Amino acid sequence: MKKKLSALLTTVVALILAVIMASGCSFVSDSKQGGGAATPSDSQIAAQTVNFETTDKPRNIEDAFIDAVAQVKRTSVQILTNSGSGSGVIVDLSFDETDDRYDATWKHSDNIIFIITCHHMVSTTGSYGTKGVGVIEVHLPDENFDYENSDYIFSGYIGDDRPSEYNSQGYAITLVGGDFESDIALLKLDLSVAATSGNKLSKDKVQKAQIPDDTYDVSLGETVFSIGNPTGTMPGSVARGIISYLNRSVSVDEIGAMSLMQIDVSTNPGSSGGGLYNLYGELIGITNAGNTSYTNINFAIPCYLENENGFVEIAKQLGGTATNDNYGYVSGRKTKLGFSVVENDDDAENPFVYVSSVGSGSLAYNQLQANDIIKTISVSRNGAQIISQSVSTLAEFAAVMDTLKAGDVLTINVSRSSWGRPTQSKTAQIEIKSFWFCDTGYYPE
Repeated sequence: MKKKLSALLTTVVALILAVIMASGCSFVSDSKQGGGAATPSDSQIAAQTVNFETTDKPRNIEDAFIDAVAQVKRTSVQILTNSGSGSGVIVDLSFDETDDRYDATWKHSDNIIFIITCHHMVSTTGSYGTKGVGVIEVHLPDENFDYENSDYIFSGYIGDDRPSEYNSQGYAITLVGGDFESDIALLKLDLSVAATSGNKLSKDKVQKAQIPDDTYDVSLGETVFSIGNPTGTMPGSVARGIISYLNRSVSVDEIGAMSLMQIDVSTNPGSSGGGLYNLYGELIGITNAGNTSYTNINFAIPCYLENENGFVEIAKQLGGTATNDNYGYVSGRKTKLGFSVVENDDDAENPFVYVSSVGSGSLAYNQLQANDIIKTISVSRNGAQIISQSVSTLAEFAAVMDTLKAGDVLTINVSRSSWGRPTQSKTAQIEIKSFWFCDTGYYPE
């Protein structure tokens, strides 16, 4: 019995040693002083380097870029109007409607597709805000990335009439609302109305851009790309670059001060309203401005801003406040007064502010005129005067303008000189109005 057990143990030990030798593991020698045989250590095992091959290589920027473009390329549209051409982006957008006054069944229809573009693409200056560009045509890319497929081309009209009247005339493209201060406008495409081919397009043929949630932070130096319509005749053009600066304060022609993302992505006239995407294929900006004196200095409206002027917040406000009878609006916006002022500081001790121009049809039209020298200015709110002061510098004038709210009454006293007539004192009284894309007269209570 003992011999059999001894033989069995010998066999087991031999098998264990064979497995150890075959496994590639090695024991660390524990050499005794003066030499001697090495003995196995049961606590120190040196792992051998293991080399293996895999086809699952990490993606580089080129691969990510190509994949992202393929994912979103059909979200970009071409917009044509009587006054020019530009770009837009089909977006996946929903609205938080907490007020029954703003309810409209079309907002929840599967046939309604929303398109974000720039306000300046769909507007012309008019009384109390904007009159619109008239006839508009929107070209969607088909499955082959073709923008001239008549099954994907839709027409509409943007003007003074109410949106419900547009729909009664059978327009596929209508305006939801526009905001000059953020330079964002929201269009809607009604797929229940036929395309220019006479055929109706199925909703599953339309690709929508995804918007990141408000936790997404754009990074300085982040790789981004745009898809737009440079020159107005090259829809679907892709350009790549980086975020050059996160929140650049700039002054944009006919809009004024804006906080924008600076990008080195190539943009040209016609690119306005196009999408700026990250490498995840998410829509993070709307391209709207560029510096014509320098190359690679361009700008985009961010998806989110602390002052809620990002394109996501603006588009949701425009859609959320739109009704069957009127356009959507952004709370707190004021209609532009329609005149510009300049400071004459040639005499440092006696500066003054004068009117340099007055827009036709503006709130100040027929009340102020060029070269009027502003003497005093006052503001009344709810029938009570809250400001009354003299004005001699642009800083003083701007400070008063910043306090204005819709419903205030602005009174400006000026000194006016005319050829052959003595200097006269004139008074302009202007009621500050809320900004609506068009003054339709249908306002919420």
